[in-house]
Amino acid sequence: MTLYELSESYLEILQMCDEDNAEIADALNAVESDIEDKVKNGIGLIQTLQRRIEDCGAEIKRLAAFKKDTENNLERIKDNYLENLQRIGKAKVITPIGAMAVVKSGGKRKMVIDDENLVPADFKFTRYEEVIDKDALRDSLENGEVIEGAHLEERGQYLKIS
Repeated sequence: MTLYELSESYLEILQMCDEDNAEIADALNAVESDIEDKVKNGIGLIQTLQRRIEDCGAEIKRLAAFKKDTENNLERIKDNYLENLQRIGKAKVITPIGAMAVVKSGGKRKMVIDDENLVPADFKFTRYEEVIDKDALRDSLENGEVIEGAHLEERGQYLKIS
């Protein structure tokens, strides 16, 4: 019987209850005992699920730490290969399982604003406060203009595995 069915039976017996009637009192006690068993089982289930949730949280933390450690290890290994291939002047090494190449980073070059006060007003605009228009500044720097207070850095290199 489900807990719902037991509670319905209990309420029905309570409505019929006549304190002088021993049979009804025995039935009521039997239903109460069954309800107590259901509640005991429910407590056990709830406690088990709470422990599972706690265990999952601990496992998530363990796996996150393992993932971070593995990512750091991967970066160290790739940096080591990049550094050593650059040192010996090898741009690409082809093996039966793949190729490793030292390639220049793509995309926009890193722009560094050395001193915002030295950047000309042409590259600044005001929203709520004066802000440098970094896109316009980058375009001018990429077109070869020398602008005091900012410069473009050289593109880096990274290791490509294919």
